[in-house]
Amino acid sequence: MLTLHAVRCHYRKIEAIKGISLTVHQKSICCLIGANGAGKSTTLMAISGIKRITSGEIRFQDRPIHRVSPEVIVKSGIVQVPEGRRIFPHLTVKENLSLGAYLRRDKQGIRHSTTRVFDLFPVLRERQEQLGGTLSGGEQQMLAIARALMGTPRMLLLDEPSLGLAPLVVERIMNIIQTIRDDDGLTILLVEQNAQAALELSDYGYVIETGEVVLQDKACDLLEDPKVKEAYLG
Repeated sequence: MLTLHAVRCHYRKIEAIKGISLTVHQKSICCLIGANGAGKSTTLMAISGIKRITSGEIRFQDRPIHRVSPEVIVKSGIVQVPEGRRIFPHLTVKENLSLGAYLRRDKQGIRHSTTRVFDLFPVLRERQEQLGGTLSGGEQQMLAIARALMGTPRMLLLDEPSLGLAPLVVERIMNIIQTIRDDDGLTILLVEQNAQAALELSDYGYVIETGEVVLQDKACDLLEDPKVKEAYLG
């Protein structure tokens, strides 16, 4: 569904990703793991069109997307949930969700999507008139994912969804990610520093170090890999 071939990105003279190639299959969960500064988030930003690539190719559903605008990429079906949630704190939960559907004109479909995200995240139904900034960290992360789902994506890019959350909340978020793949058929590319949780959830994984893919395999096999265990699983 998504392929990156020899993708490179620079921040001025610093090369952040150095020829990354990867594939994400339809209706799968694929994770990128690695240390801070490895290039994981830059990879997602490149896919979203927010960070322009220096060279290489990015294809989604067999069409090149590395030269089009972020808006066109969203319209094509790729939606990103950024690191740090980045909800609108001074808008209500309901208003945040409405902004997630800003490209849509199908009112009945929007109502259906709203019902669906409230079913996935019952706490958001209870707090729909509450300002986003007054939610807990876990609730804000749920809102960020729900807002992305309002755009009816074909593929969801999740950047550090467990960051700063308590273990029980992390487990709940991961269960919801599994549900939207299994029940809604979404394809998910997950960037996550919690390597254990990411690999347990995913079908396939890539290990990124200093802007390069150094290891890739089925997630279950990466969990048992001695190098991965030593470097990322403790």
